[in-house]
Amino acid sequence: KYRPTGGLGLIFLSLTLLLMLTVFIGVNFYQDNDETIELPTVIEGISPLPNYQVPQQTSIEINLPVDYEIVLIVNNYIIPSSEIMNVEATGVFIWKPGPNKTFESWNPGEQNIRITWSKVVGLPDVGEFSWKFYINN
Repeated sequence: KYRPTGGLGLIFLSLTLLLMLTVFIGVNFYQDNDETIELPTVIEGISPLPNYQVPQQTSIEINLPVDYEIVLIVNNYIIPSSEIMNVEATGVFIWKPGPNKTFESWNPGEQNIRITWSKVVGLPDVGEFSWKFYINN
């Protein structure tokens, strides 16, 4: 009688290794961003998004409707409005660490951000929102 040796075992071993590799890659590169965070309706966009891991060169961007002003608090420090670039025509506020600023660079790890906003024209609208993101080492 002829009995094939190794063919089925080799296929089984290959599939097992492929499964282990897939699980390894999934565990090591998984980013915990499945937590859905509802932005307040006044915020049209923020960057970096909550819980994201981002590079050291990252800037914070907050997009609000025009005619709003913000107070930006980074890791419990109020950022002076003179450091925040405000594109008034679009309602975009941008800040990033740099020379002669509150922070010269991001420290690796968790960054806690809080913004408060108020409308400067028309009916009052005030609020606040907090989130965190992570700077890669």
